[in-house]
Amino acid sequence: MKWADFKRELDSSPGVRENFERHYPYHDVSLALGGVRADLDMTQTEFGQLVGVPQSTVARLESGQQNPSVGMLQRIAKASGTRLVIEFKPPKREHRRAKRHETGTSATVEPTRPRRVAASGRTR
Repeated sequence: MKWADFKRELDSSPGVRENFERHYPYHDVSLALGGVRADLDMTQTEFGQLVGVPQSTVARLESGQQNPSVGMLQRIAKASGTRLVIEFKPPKREHRRAKRHETGTSATVEPTRPRRVAASGRTR
């Protein structure tokens, strides 16, 4: 199965992504690594040679069965000509709404907007 087909299946089939996430705790990293390799149009063996690791390491990383160190991710980024970006994001709004719905609460959470403060110190 091609990587693009697998990713499409994860996104379109009910329950597939949830099952994947439950069984493979490093799924975000594995999806990103598979995407980088697919963009380079390389086999796991070729990608491993580029990074300097055996094919089996690439396979474990892409399957989510191995937790890569930040150093390994930096090495992969450098070898693949990409930039490593690590970020923390709040959960998607849909997930929070679904949880509120499940618990029976109906409170609405609106995003807060920063207030502008005039030179006089008064808020607008």
